[in-house]
Amino acid sequence: MTMKRLWIFAAVPLLTGCGYLSQRARDLGDIFRVEGSVGTGLQANVTAGELAHLGVGSSRRWSAGWAYGITTKERRSEDHFPLSYAWAIIEPETAALHVLKIGEGQGLPQHRCPVLGPAGFSSGSFEKPPMQYWDLEVGVMVLAVGFEVGFNPAELLDFILGIAGIDIAGDDDAAGRARRRLWVPVEPDLHSGK
Repeated sequence: MTMKRLWIFAAVPLLTGCGYLSQRARDLGDIFRVEGSVGTGLQANVTAGELAHLGVGSSRRWSAGWAYGITTKERRSEDHFPLSYAWAIIEPETAALHVLKIGEGQGLPQHRCPVLGPAGFSSGSFEKPPMQYWDLEVGVMVLAVGFEVGFNPAELLDFILGIAGIDIAGDDDAAGRARRRLWVPVEPDLHSGK
């Protein structure tokens, strides 16, 4: 009798229909990042969530792929050591050891942060939302080609808990999916001291 009850309990999520299965499939896709890049540069970087953004080099590239449930296609300019130190001398009020700009032209949205503790000390016009604080990523750009791969343990937890109907990311419904972003505008009072 115990085995029969266990089987029924295990089958309940499957009886909820295609909506449940599509939500789990989307949650599974939210766990990973795989992007390719073409452009110019020589760069290697490792991101350990919002604890550390370590890197060497610089690149100007066009990137496309899949990043934590979102298809990406954008132009990026990224500077790590030693070019980021030059930026710190040129613009001391926005000193940073990691600089990322997305888009083309003047007045681009940008993210500037130190190597350690980027979430608390970043400046610029955008930052990662809380579910993306946990991203573990590795990227390389060699001359004209590059790639970036990543894994998000928080999204893995969302997937596992989602099996039991718990949605810690708040993205199982259509409105939650529409709000998903890799970067969000910075709240002015968070970083400016106002």
